[in-house]
Amino acid sequence: MTTRVALRRDAGRIGPESGPWIRQRQIAKIWGPPDPASLAQLVDHRDVVLGWGLLAPDADIPLRVVHWGAAPPLEGWFERRLAAALAARAELGLAADPATTAYREINSEGDGLPGLVVDRYGDDRVIQLGTPAVAARRAAILELLRSRTPGRVFVIADEAAPEDPAATLEFQEHGLWFSCPAPPAQKTGAYLDQRDNRRLAAQLAVRAAGPMLDLGCHVGGFVVHAAAAGVTAIGLDQSARALEFARRNAARNDLTSRTAFVQADMFGALDHPDLAGPFGVIVFDPPRIATGSQGRERAVTAMARSLGRLLPRLRPGGFLLACSCSHHVGRSDLDAALLAAGARDLARVHALGPGPDHPVWPGHAEGEYLRVNVYQRRAV
Repeated sequence: MTTRVALRRDAGRIGPESGPWIRQRQIAKIWGPPDPASLAQLVDHRDVVLGWGLLAPDADIPLRVVHWGAAPPLEGWFERRLAAALAARAELGLAADPATTAYREINSEGDGLPGLVVDRYGDDRVIQLGTPAVAARRAAILELLRSRTPGRVFVIADEAAPEDPAATLEFQEHGLWFSCPAPPAQKTGAYLDQRDNRRLAAQLAVRAAGPMLDLGCHVGGFVVHAAAAGVTAIGLDQSARALEFARRNAARNDLTSRTAFVQADMFGALDHPDLAGPFGVIVFDPPRIATGSQGRERAVTAMARSLGRLLPRLRPGGFLLACSCSHHVGRSDLDAALLAAGARDLARVHALGPGPDHPVWPGHAEGEYLRVNVYQRRAV
């Protein structure tokens, strides 16, 4: 029996342009047994079939559409999309670049596979199963990926996995060596969405004659890239374990003399003497601090408070990278936080996001979650 998801009369315009997510408030009724291993049929209030999707009836997003149209996708659609996503990375040249061995191979809705994320770290892979429907296809996913993975496969699912403190992921990024904790540590490992931005920040630090300050440095990506470019760089993070890896990464690239790390809260007083500045580049990369639209105003206020402490430490001509990893905090909110912090002499010179290994399907606005605004201090 096919499960049917019926929309309310006031659900709004539903189709490819509205994106693949169908929310609880849009659904009138669900008929039939919810089976995460099968596709559910989406119908409007007139019983017209709109598409087919993966169902999780108790979730905030009960249905994620994978195919628009009255007829269901052809059998084997999931496996074909898995293979197509891997092929797309090869076509982008990522699989053949020996200087960069870590990148995203499958990016959930961006590859037509909602709830599934796969990151590659050298010979290893990290798989994140984010929905019941994807977890139900675990065997098929592992069968395909294990046959193509010469190293280890780490799986992140809803159930808690036992932590192996000795397990690490090793990779290269633009010719530099890095390691990070293997799951179930921080998300899927090393924030690969910032990969190309880390190299650009290093180039900006060279133009500004350094030094660089990176708040929320995790395992030291921005810091190591800047130091490799010849700039003194300081990283700050609240996690002692992350800073242990950051120091290890600096040492492995023979950059200890140009790097320093401070354990502190990036939203705190920032009164450590190494943070006094002035700096040529400041990277402000907070964790996701707005999980919904209702948290947006609080997030902007918190960012403005911290940016108010940081702006006096940015030298004339220097660059500020303000980052948001929440869909609900957009570029205009980063602008608003700066203005609330008292900035009147910063002009936005770059509007960045993740690299091409993090595709976003047209219509899926929520898939565009990472924003990095780059501002330069100008004379006024």
